[in-house]
Amino acid sequence: MPGPCTGLTVLDFSWGMPGALCTLVMADFGADVIKVEPPVGDPFRFQPAWISWNRGKKGVALDLGTTEGCAHAIELIGAADVLVESSRPGDMAESGLAYDTLSQRYPRLVYCSITGFGQKGPLARVKGYEGVVAAKAGRMINLQGQPNRDGPVFSAVPTGSWHASQAALRGIIAALRVRDVCGRGQWVQTSIVQSLASPHDNNVGDGGLVNVQMQRRDPKFARAPKGRGNSSIGYIPVRTKDGAWLQHANQRVPHIQGHLKAIGLGHLLEDERFAKVPAITPENRELLRREILKKQLEKTAGEWMEIYLQDGEIAAEPYRNCIQAMDHPAVLANSTVAAIDDPRVGPLRTLAPLVELPDTPGTQSGPAPDVGQHNSEVLGGSRPAAASGRLQEAAVASTPAHPLSGVTILDLATIQAGPYAASMLADLGARVIKIDATDKRLDEGRRSSAQALADVRTYAGKESMQVDLQTPEGKAILHKLIAKADVLSHNYRLGVAERLQIDWETCRRINPRMVYAWMGTYGEHGKHARRPGAHPIPGAIMGGAVRQMGRGMPPPPETVMDTEDIVEATRWIMKSNWGPDQNTSAAVATGIVLGLRARDISGKGQPVSVTMLNANAWTNADEYYDYSNRPPITVPDAEIHGLNALYRLYRCREGWVFLGCLFEDEWQTFCRTVQRPDLLADRRFATREARQDNDEALIAEIANIFAGRDAAEWEDLLLKADIGCVRADEALEGEFYADHPHAKANALSVEVDHPTVGKHLRYGGLVEFSLTPGRYKASAQIGQHTKPLLREIGYDDQQIEDLGRRGIVQWADRAIGGEP
Repeated sequence: MPGPCTGLTVLDFSWGMPGALCTLVMADFGADVIKVEPPVGDPFRFQPAWISWNRGKKGVALDLGTTEGCAHAIELIGAADVLVESSRPGDMAESGLAYDTLSQRYPRLVYCSITGFGQKGPLARVKGYEGVVAAKAGRMINLQGQPNRDGPVFSAVPTGSWHASQAALRGIIAALRVRDVCGRGQWVQTSIVQSLASPHDNNVGDGGLVNVQMQRRDPKFARAPKGRGNSSIGYIPVRTKDGAWLQHANQRVPHIQGHLKAIGLGHLLEDERFAKVPAITPENRELLRREILKKQLEKTAGEWMEIYLQDGEIAAEPYRNCIQAMDHPAVLANSTVAAIDDPRVGPLRTLAPLVELPDTPGTQSGPAPDVGQHNSEVLGGSRPAAASGRLQEAAVASTPAHPLSGVTILDLATIQAGPYAASMLADLGARVIKIDATDKRLDEGRRSSAQALADVRTYAGKESMQVDLQTPEGKAILHKLIAKADVLSHNYRLGVAERLQIDWETCRRINPRMVYAWMGTYGEHGKHARRPGAHPIPGAIMGGAVRQMGRGMPPPPETVMDTEDIVEATRWIMKSNWGPDQNTSAAVATGIVLGLRARDISGKGQPVSVTMLNANAWTNADEYYDYSNRPPITVPDAEIHGLNALYRLYRCREGWVFLGCLFEDEWQTFCRTVQRPDLLADRRFATREARQDNDEALIAEIANIFAGRDAAEWEDLLLKADIGCVRADEALEGEFYADHPHAKANALSVEVDHPTVGKHLRYGGLVEFSLTPGRYKASAQIGQHTKPLLREIGYDDQQIEDLGRRGIVQWADRAIGGEP
């Protein structure tokens, strides 16, 4: 069968990475995507990855500053299902292409806007480059302490752009679902600032929204020194005999102890100081760390990996960059890289389709278009007109309350990647039932009110029940739920689902319409398929962590290092490896909505497979590509200030700023505004290429400029000149999202009421809708809804009590002393 987006016409007016990735997924799954550019081309064509982001699309050049260009645009929109744009608020209105105008003429149009800072508020018109957004919103000051210097730290991997791209895509697919019900399109809005913080606010020791609120409730709740602590023993990076670096990712006690045994340190488990690892004192943890680091210097990375592969239960991988990632055996075995021929660069290795839908597969196509390449085909041909005019009152009356109203999801996933994906869909109105094991209790999962607040990301908006799936009665309960559900999502290792009788074949027999979502680290094929994995593994393999480490890290093989040097290097390395879980969540949620759309078309369910490796390839889409003589991977400087002189952090007389100055006109305006027109006459800086060749000299010049005033003064002066320059140390991330007037104007945090914590703030929605709003709730207590859910599927109170006595189910009062 064709892909779930087949038959859709999508107009992509966007510039840059977020919109391009959004429409690329749609193109891979069958949509006819038309890239609309000005006659001089998308200004982001200077980025080498542009040809990767825009493969499989047609290209049209229109001058929206002319009457003829606008007329052509409106004609194209009349035949389109979806329009995607990334202009600053108000810019599309200047061409007569604002949503309010177009929706009157084409009420079925789904119109998606992706901005940097959102549609409203004092920052709405600030240049929305990810670095500018991340600096202003507190992301960079939250990373303080990764390198050995004070001040904010550049965030190298564009996670905000990635999450915005997928929030937009989920919003579009959900809005199309609503249109299928009521006949009406709507305005879908997302932004980098909406998508930046929520996915990563999971650590109660950082400067996120959780920590900020806990400090305000209890001043004794101190913020941990960000970036200074070493990794856990399970997540330890190590240096090997050949100077390579391995990242471990062992979460469970058997895997951690298995690692010690495999490297020849099993005898330490007999030492009372280490016997209960990982539950040992900080002092003993550091002693054990040094024993491991010394031991792993005895063999090469290849020798250790051979031992680990033979064992099969130890999670570890060597660090790679984004190009090296494409040759990992699991990437090749699971088709996580695609190859196309591009007339500009020749053979191009690039992103594979994001998720696997075996019945309605995605197919990469290419190459990306030249400017206006398809003008005659697209503008000259006859295209069917979209329905216009007034909607029937009956259609409006049937509008769903929320984008995913009526969808029920069974969430059996654990840790972060899968559960957060389901929480994203709960925010869109899906009913999500979280199924936890009966042995998950307060001491494991809900240790404190701080943890309860952090659980908003993985339990938000869900109903929660506890069932022992190891028992026949527990399996029977879940099968009754499967019969009524639309989606089942899990991340069990291969073979576990069959043992628990919740595999695809079993679910399909019970409910042929089910969308069955599975997420794994490596994928279903190849020698790595059954290995354990957690978030540091895709971070190490796919290149994101190496980008965040900065130039010169990890230390190259020839570097002479003693044990304490290695300890410090491992701290720096692990602190660079954040985000892969949540990056995967976005892909899982997208896979589910694509699966639902395919089912709406065909009437049949199917499996949906997502790997952490592929999700993180897409997150690193600005570097995950390769061709002959491709430019080197761009990494920050050694102290992680930024990528180049015009996209980096600078220390001011007081405070820090981030400067985002990507284009020639911005460079000229900057020089004039800071009263340095002489820089424009300097041949070292006359062109983009010259500035690149003389980057260190330009950094020195600009550093001297910024040292002359305070950060707040520079922000005020340069924003008035429409230059992307913001103070980067004004507020921690959580403080910005809780307090800043811009956050309040865009509902970047919303108040919810938790059953034990009370009223608190959680992050707002990642995507907003003009017709069918999202639904934002607090997290559930584990087991809070066990009893009502059992009653719903036919169990009476006597049966429920019996199941509880026998430990087959558990509910909140049994788990944490509260009322059911």
